[in-house]
Amino acid sequence: MNEPVSPPLRPLGVGELLDRAVTLCVRFFLPFSLIYLAYGIPLGVVNYFASRGVTTLIQAFADQLKAQSTGGRTDPHALATAMANGGSDPLWSLALIAMTFFISPLAGAALIDATSAASFGRLPTFASAYRTALSRWPNLMGVNLLYVLAGLAIYVAIVVVAVLIVFAIVGITTAVHVVGIVVGVLIGIVFVLFAIAFFLVASIAWQISYFACVVERLNFVASFSSGLARVFGGIGLKRSLLVGLVLMAVGIGIWLVTLAGQGVLIGLLRSSIAGTVFTTLVSVGTAAFLTAFMTTFYFDLRVREDGLDLQLAAHAALDRPLES
Repeated sequence: MNEPVSPPLRPLGVGELLDRAVTLCVRFFLPFSLIYLAYGIPLGVVNYFASRGVTTLIQAFADQLKAQSTGGRTDPHALATAMANGGSDPLWSLALIAMTFFISPLAGAALIDATSAASFGRLPTFASAYRTALSRWPNLMGVNLLYVLAGLAIYVAIVVVAVLIVFAIVGITTAVHVVGIVVGVLIGIVFVLFAIAFFLVASIAWQISYFACVVERLNFVASFSSGLARVFGGIGLKRSLLVGLVLMAVGIGIWLVTLAGQGVLIGLLRSSIAGTVFTTLVSVGTAAFLTAFMTTFYFDLRVREDGLDLQLAAHAALDRPLES
């Protein structure tokens, strides 16, 4: 079988980024899914035991809806009882948190390596992807730590700013009444929109730092700095905000699909195992597509900001023998 030919690197619009991500994901879905399933299956098992309280609540909610639709008798205290008796096992919840923080970077790095290889026409393999992921794992942990520390500092700053804004709104409202209320509402809306935009761009910076760590083999400090510089500087800020909005819309859609599927499988069919399997399959497809999308965006940023396409063309010209 012939190896796939990678499309030429060039600046892409958001629609083209999505199109390439879908093409990449469909063409290499099997290796991408196998790479993520190595993490997704254990995660699904742990999540099954950690979310039994949520499962009980979904089943109770579905029972109430079914009773109302069929004219049966409803129990007004059923949901409260399910919430009181459906607590999750703290040990399984702790295991879920540990897997998310310590093990998910391995699966993410393996997918990054695989999607990057596929983007350049190389067939990704399970073994090579996880070899790369294991070699980059300590630096990925360092990247996570730096972002956690930066996030805590920003959180404190946001709280301080929010408190100052509240005091300013109270002062303006006291002074000019109705006009102050209108101004206060507008300030609050602007602050919330700014916070959402900042969170979206910061999440993109974190992912770009992962790519810098895996693809460029940078250490965790350089990866952290590279992600922030590429996203918050130059053309990256505007495009990262746009990509962040796209990812938010995709995430909401996936969440609705997952919620609907769990509602049917767990609530109506009363099969928590089927619900867990469905959630795991959705997570596999989601991880493959989102990583492919971020891969195309990462290389698009490097083309726009670093001239990566010209660098690769120059290397190819140097490696090509001169024609007589």
